[in-house]
Amino acid sequence: MELFETVLYSVEQEIATITLNRPQVRNSLNQKLRLELREAVAKASADKSVRAVVLAASGQGFCAGADLTERLPGADEDGFVTRLLNEEYNPLILAIKQSPKPFVCAINGAAAGVGASLAMACDLIVMGEDAYLYSAFGAISLIPDGGAHKFLLEQLGSKRAYEMIALSQKLAAARCVELGLANRVVPAGELLVQATRFARQVAAAAPLTLQYSKQILREAQSYDLESVMALEAEIQNRLIRSKDFREGSMAFFEKRKPEFEGC
Repeated sequence: MELFETVLYSVEQEIATITLNRPQVRNSLNQKLRLELREAVAKASADKSVRAVVLAASGQGFCAGADLTERLPGADEDGFVTRLLNEEYNPLILAIKQSPKPFVCAINGAAAGVGASLAMACDLIVMGEDAYLYSAFGAISLIPDGGAHKFLLEQLGSKRAYEMIALSQKLAAARCVELGLANRVVPAGELLVQATRFARQVAAAAPLTLQYSKQILREAQSYDLESVMALEAEIQNRLIRSKDFREGSMAFFEKRKPEFEGC
């Protein structure tokens, strides 16, 4: 297990598990946790032995958002928050979205504020039955950040997204699945086991399919249909020449399980 101060990191059977580990403060994001999380995400993304990543949290809640007790140098200066978001929070969110590996988020308890953005940045979400997403910003006269407006708009549409933000709503796990914000709800005591099992199912798929479909789905949000089809055609041409395509084709006709290598 890798040694971080605020993050637990391990790899077992092709699954990397990154665990937020500040349970005493509901895993609120201080600078150390922000930077270590980004380092852990980069490590998993670059590890060729890793096929999928589980993002989890210790204690009673996934992430309470920013650590509001933290005082950093220059905090009283105009423009400080802009720099902080652009230099520390946003690169973390983008590191997950742009990773070639699929991320499965295991949400226990509250994913609040920018903690909800961290969860929604993941490709797949499993929630404990006691978990919820909480757009807490409006309660203190702020707006959601960390890409939350885009995540909520894509999943909920503008009216439901605006309602959630305006009313500082908490969305329970079952409602999140109903609205398409999460994939599965499981008993709270089985959350990590079930999320890891889900990650293993995903990891068994062709690595190139996982990588490039994630890329296309991300870029399709800002592309028109013609551009998406052009991107699909370009990548399909690349994949049809891959070793994994040849292996998958042979395995299909030989009625056996393919052994993909990601190349």
